[in-house]
Amino acid sequence: MINVAIQGIKESFHAIAAYSLFSEDIKLNECQSFNDVFSAVKDDTSEYGVVAIENSLYGSINDTYDLLVKNELHICAESYEQISLFLLGTPDSSLDTITDIYSHPAALGESTNFLDLKLPSASRHEYSDTALSAKYVAETKDNSKAAIAGELAANSYKVKVLAKNIESHKDNYTRFILISKKQSEQVLKNSKSTIVFQTGKKPGSLYAALGVFAKYNIGLTKLESRPIVGKAWRYMYYADI
Repeated sequence: MINVAIQGIKESFHAIAAYSLFSEDIKLNECQSFNDVFSAVKDDTSEYGVVAIENSLYGSINDTYDLLVKNELHICAESYEQISLFLLGTPDSSLDTITDIYSHPAALGESTNFLDLKLPSASRHEYSDTALSAKYVAETKDNSKAAIAGELAANSYKVKVLAKNIESHKDNYTRFILISKKQSEQVLKNSKSTIVFQTGKKPGSLYAALGVFAKYNIGLTKLESRPIVGKAWRYMYYADI
């Protein structure tokens, strides 16, 4: 059985992505943070790790990009999962009783329109995982607290669904990547690769680098810049090609 590290618990969106990436049975290694997932793969506690890298509403997840370079692991697959978010409270709660909302930063960001409209005075608290935030609210038994999580978490804990599909747009997807020490053994037609590069200070350096892709008819699907630690105003670039 393959051991796969995920950020969060078995009711999380990371777990759903992990199961969709493997056709065989897997054993989940539940980790507190993205850094813990990378560490589990790097120290061979898990053969693979699953981490979110981008959401169609929230945008890029910078922690994942930074950890990819820091740990020098390979991306060997990816999965796109549609994300539907539920507002969850205790059995005796209602929208009128909620003063504090807990969830992963990405989920809070994806639910901004709903929260601004329905719960503008409620405080928003970042939590390490959507499913863990639902578990926390269930354990507190406090009708002033609510969590934003998925349907799987809603079904697993004794929580009340206060609102369904609260994401700002229904076309809400998260891209998850599968990381490993090993490179992917199978290269398919139209496969995607991720590379990281830096450019010089000369004007036009980035333009020249990107021109190589056009010259050789290589599709550029994403370009992300991240600061180089210790070099103010210098950047490295991630390119999906």
